[in-house]
Amino acid sequence: MAYSNEPEPPTDRRERFTPEGTQAPLVHETEPSPARTVADAQDIKALRSQTLVRLLIVALLIAQLALFPPLENENACRALVAGYTLWAALLVWEAWRGRRSLPRSWKLLLVDLVVLGTLLAVAGGFDTPSAIRPLVDDAFFLIPVLAAFQPSPRVTAWMTVASGLAYLLAVQGAGTDEGWGRTALLLLSLLLLGGICTVLTRVQQSRVRSVGALLERNRELLGQAMSAEERERRSLAEALHDEALQDVLAARQDVDEARGSDRPEALERADRTLKEAARRMRSIVGELHPVVLQRIGLSEAVQRLADSAAQRGGFTVRVIGRPVPSFPLVSIAYAAARELLENVVKHAEASHVEVRWEVREGFLRLLVADDGRGLPARALDESVRGGHIGLASLQVRIETAGGRLLLEPLLPNGTTATVELPFAGPGTSSGSD
Repeated sequence: MAYSNEPEPPTDRRERFTPEGTQAPLVHETEPSPARTVADAQDIKALRSQTLVRLLIVALLIAQLALFPPLENENACRALVAGYTLWAALLVWEAWRGRRSLPRSWKLLLVDLVVLGTLLAVAGGFDTPSAIRPLVDDAFFLIPVLAAFQPSPRVTAWMTVASGLAYLLAVQGAGTDEGWGRTALLLLSLLLLGGICTVLTRVQQSRVRSVGALLERNRELLGQAMSAEERERRSLAEALHDEALQDVLAARQDVDEARGSDRPEALERADRTLKEAARRMRSIVGELHPVVLQRIGLSEAVQRLADSAAQRGGFTVRVIGRPVPSFPLVSIAYAAARELLENVVKHAEASHVEVRWEVREGFLRLLVADDGRGLPARALDESVRGGHIGLASLQVRIETAGGRLLLEPLLPNGTTATVELPFAGPGTSSGSD
């Protein structure tokens, strides 16, 4: 089994159709990708949470000045804290109004560091009892926490280092005699907290990217599915025109030729041609509509699919499997067999195909193996980008039903496709022979 690796040229053009079915002019649309949309939404939530946590720093600074005033430049310290409080309140207002004109979060964090470092340096120490650590020191621990709300682990790590350096410079500039042992212990605790916040930021970044990738794939599937009905109609029209309709027209010509003449062989040709047209139309309808499952069951239906695929693809087919009773997901199993065999016909260039199924451990396992060209890497993603959603949409249906689709290379050449679906029905103990 192989799949086309030639994606169609990317385009942002979308076709619109009027209610009468006529094609409207093409419109160029530029839409943000789902990954970008998720990232933007996460940035807004992170910014809002960051502004609220920043209010804790404000509370610590106000409590510091109220309970344990600075030893020097008290008025300057109060003015600095007042300005910082107004700035933090303005950020909360802007963030919760949904404004996108705010600076990047790392620039805001630099402002926090400058304010804390300046306050510690200008105050010259605080009238704090020896057994109590200044609340300004605790405020430095909130900088890595603030940084953890943004999506870049690198920024969180750098802001942790910057917090430590700012604290060291501020303590040295203040000339306070706090002891290097106490300062080193605080720095070690700050770096440990920053390391934890960096790991959390990396986890958050990975989750955002995963969600964005899933949404991107879902959008591609949805975009392709919007035109799937039109492609199915076109395929049906081509099948009827190229096969059954040509037989009918040939039969009509034979009837016209035989009219008014004594040529029974023309009527015999017409009869044979009409029978062949009827057979082809039954085959097309049987493959398109799973109503055949209600009459002959999954096993016989898959056998017919395999025989039809072998005739069209020019390969031999071996079908192995016992009769399977009806179960709730039988239509998905039939659709899987049809899609996998169709891919073999179109792309694999195989000479032999094996179709096998069994019911075991509560699952129906359907296997389609071929000795064709093989499976390219990332076949599902490439097929979606190339406008082919058959396998991708099948995978979504199977996974939604609680099953899975596996595509694996078959050595020395070829592909093995395995479909597993939950089976709820009698006779779940065994399967193929």
